[in-house]
Amino acid sequence: MKHAIAILIGLLVAALPAAARAAALNPSVTVTGSVIRLGDLFSAAGAEADAVVAPAPALGTRATYSAAWLAATAHEHDLDWSPASDFDQATVERASRVLGTDAIAMRLLVALPAPLDGDATIRFDDPGLRILVPAEATDAMNVDGLGFDQRTGRFTALVTAPAGAPDAQRQRVSGRLVVEEQVPVPSRPVAANEVLTAAAITQIKLPRSRLAPDVVIDPLQLVGKSARHPLRANQPVRADDVQNPIVVHKDDLVMIELKTATMELSAQGKALEDGAMGAIIRVANTQSNRAIDAIVAAPDLVQVTRK
Repeated sequence: MKHAIAILIGLLVAALPAAARAAALNPSVTVTGSVIRLGDLFSAAGAEADAVVAPAPALGTRATYSAAWLAATAHEHDLDWSPASDFDQATVERASRVLGTDAIAMRLLVALPAPLDGDATIRFDDPGLRILVPAEATDAMNVDGLGFDQRTGRFTALVTAPAGAPDAQRQRVSGRLVVEEQVPVPSRPVAANEVLTAAAITQIKLPRSRLAPDVVIDPLQLVGKSARHPLRANQPVRADDVQNPIVVHKDDLVMIELKTATMELSAQGKALEDGAMGAIIRVANTQSNRAIDAIVAAPDLVQVTRK
């Protein structure tokens, strides 16, 4: 019998209107959206739980409501609640999240009118840049007032997030677009006349703006070349810094071949300067001491062609 009576009392209490039941204060609340509702502040708010009682605090901030304000709000909505003391209060925080430099940079890379055929990076003047958005919002952003200097990569813009929201934050951003290239460089110091092998070459990323127009970008254009002068490790190589390997050295004895349409002659000569394969060098006939220009055809052979 006692058990049945307890069940009956429970059913009767549940059937009473919210105003007849005591509500409990939620002293610390996190809300989503732009308003605070009665049910955020009080449990058992009943049918009035969805009633809007105040605007939500600004993103990244909190609002604290006093015992007097809470009592007046409860009374206005016929809620059975009274503060236990003047020290009762409720602190409300709006749920938010941060859009940092990575998210903002991704949006700017789409908006910038620049060819991004290399590895593009946005470097902000303010590395601590961030935009607070509601926790429920997407990462969508609007970019307006974009100014961009193709030569220097400098930019300025107004970024608004979340896009289309009436309470969106607008942030002015500035920085520089850096496009990097993979550049082949010596992995160690290289001596003059040393032939570069694939093992002696590595690749590093460098800003395109720092590269001279004649810097070698293709590593295949370095392999098999010899250094005209000592090369430093991890430094870009210009086209004039390398050449085909020297196969004839100054003072080497070589065979001079003279070819015309009607005859072929050969004589011994002496190289007067270094020469790579295919290079034109001065050689002297060892018998006549006459100097002529000849094309290096092999380590011990130069050729002269006459029409």
